[in-house]
Amino acid sequence: MAEIRREEEMYRIPDENGDEHLFAEIFRMTSDRSKKTFVVLEPVGNPETEDEDTIEVYAFEIEELEDGEFILKLVEDDDDFEEVMEAFDIVNDEVGLD
Repeated sequence: MAEIRREEEMYRIPDENGDEHLFAEIFRMTSDRSKKTFVVLEPVGNPETEDEDTIEVYAFEIEELEDGEFILKLVEDDDDFEEVMEAFDIVNDEVGLD
């Protein structure tokens, strides 16, 4: 079973053009299977995400660096993505993260 916790962190993430976008961390988990830590982020202030029935989220792996810093990498592995989104959906249904 994954360790799951909810955080209230904010991240500024640049897009391919270098423009920064603000995201809110709405879910974090550490996988028992892969031992990786993942976060699910939601864009802040994006008019396209303000529909109450739909939320736009992105899953990232947190890669810890030696200096205490970290890198967020989009989850591209299908097994990791499925595990993260399944855990997110379960917790979201139970406690309503959005």
